[in-house]
Amino acid sequence: MNGPVSRPAFPHPDRPRLWGVAVSHYQVEGDDPCDWTDWEAAGRTNGGPCGRAADSWSRYEDDASLAASLGANAFRFSVSWSRVEPRRGEFDDEALARYRLFVDHLSSIGLEPVVTLLHYTHPRWFHAETPWTTASSVDAFALFAERVSRALGPAARLYTVLNEPLVFVLGGFLDGQIPPGIADGRAASLALGHLLAAHAQAAARIRHVTPGVAIGVAHNMMAFVPERSWNPLDRLLARHADRLYNDGLLEAFRTGRWDFLVPPFTRFAGRCDDLQGSLDFLGINFYSRLHLRSPGRSRFAGDFRYLDRSGRGLTDNGWEIVPEAFEALLRRASSLDLPLLVTENGLADADDSRRSPFLEDHVAALERVAVDVPLWGYLHWSLLDNFEWLDGYGPKFGLCAVDPVTFQRHPRPSAETFRRLGRRFLEAVPGREFTRI
Repeated sequence: MNGPVSRPAFPHPDRPRLWGVAVSHYQVEGDDPCDWTDWEAAGRTNGGPCGRAADSWSRYEDDASLAASLGANAFRFSVSWSRVEPRRGEFDDEALARYRLFVDHLSSIGLEPVVTLLHYTHPRWFHAETPWTTASSVDAFALFAERVSRALGPAARLYTVLNEPLVFVLGGFLDGQIPPGIADGRAASLALGHLLAAHAQAAARIRHVTPGVAIGVAHNMMAFVPERSWNPLDRLLARHADRLYNDGLLEAFRTGRWDFLVPPFTRFAGRCDDLQGSLDFLGINFYSRLHLRSPGRSRFAGDFRYLDRSGRGLTDNGWEIVPEAFEALLRRASSLDLPLLVTENGLADADDSRRSPFLEDHVAALERVAVDVPLWGYLHWSLLDNFEWLDGYGPKFGLCAVDPVTFQRHPRPSAETFRRLGRRFLEAVPGREFTRI
């Protein structure tokens, strides 16, 4: 595994810009028993069980055709670890073949598959047998990654190995709001270290299986500002939150080391030499901005909330719409000196009144950045209304609505805006051999 590998070119010369959509397995496939299924059964969510979700396990090819009809040339999805390895060391060849069929279909109709390997959920055996707080998790995940890459074959040229690793660690090991539901600073620090080591080892194995593949991570970035601009404690807390949340992971991938404090007493620190150089591109998930106040009303160290300071209104789930922050964070992300791909960006908007202006404003920000930053693609969250984790089926993020009984897909009017903007974005590519800015 340590021998030389051919380094990929990203973006690929035959598809220099990506314009597409994103989904994740648990949120659209349905009927996938895993740790989240048990979390729902224990009453730990606000929205009830996932159930059949959008029934995409049997409709993936139709979803791909739908995305293509909206002008997409890329489709991000994730592979369910619980489907592929329902019992430790026992891999389901039928599940792997199903994902291979989907990847080959995407490729055959001109959509670039963008494969995510860990999008929050785990097999039921994982937290008991190889939890992220132990080193055994690294080998367990790397083996899963290797088996998936072998099954998917050369048509899968882009991997975002981990989705939002810092969000997962903060939610699952520090706040205890998502599985595995631990609220312990030491456990959180161990989990982050093992997640990053697992990424590095998985990246090496995937490259060994498929030379020329491009490896990324989907990093959630959030804007942080003081609730009271005049208050020095609010300003201090906002600066600290920005550094640890946005820059902490970037520093880890840049140097192979990380060391930052989550107030009041949790320190994340570690080293993984193989992490440095493990990325070929950086994926960015962006949604909103938080306003911070210290001391807080409910937490002494500080509170955060969404406020409509931009004047564009809040989304259905109460998030601020702030495209100017999107532009600023993309420029920050370019400090890693890697090509950038927006792996998620979208909003909850059931009546579709805000989605078109949201797309217009965020794509305009994207295009301004792409003038002088190597930003080569945009994937909208999401193609479909889906199961939104702790909030269930309430938030509607889809360019297409999904009938909860028949599972029929119905494009919203904003889908035409998505198609028009995508045509403009893709046509901006020079008609010559690709060279980096």
